[in-house]
Amino acid sequence: MKNADDRRPGNVRTPRFQLIGGHDGSTRWRLLGSNNVSLGLGVVDYRDSTECATAIQWLCRNLSRTRMDLTHLNGIQWRWVLHSGSGPIATATRPYGRKIEAKRGYERFVAAVGIAAESGSDGRILDWRAKYRLDSPP
Repeated sequence: MKNADDRRPGNVRTPRFQLIGGHDGSTRWRLLGSNNVSLGLGVVDYRDSTECATAIQWLCRNLSRTRMDLTHLNGIQWRWVLHSGSGPIATATRPYGRKIEAKRGYERFVAAVGIAAESGSDGRILDWRAKYRLDSPP
């Protein structure tokens, strides 16, 4: 078992953006927390990873200019949806049973965006599709 002294700063996981496949070969993003749980999902399909990374950078710089709505689905499920001037750009990855839980989920998302923006300032974003390609060398 590892103790606290065995932890190295380089091994600490922080919230981070990850590129994932969208519809018809497009690219989307998701935000993972430090525990690898998905905190939010981009709802826009981008043509390629460069366009998607540009959208992530825009989100990090302009989060305060966006608007969040809480939506009630099927009478029992709540989700937060993040809007920019052009429409919805992100949503909760999963539905919540209570409105307050959805609001807190959004607050965790906002906090994680700030951390991911700082830790990802070197411009690196993990592309999940490339990491797990079937045709990649062993």
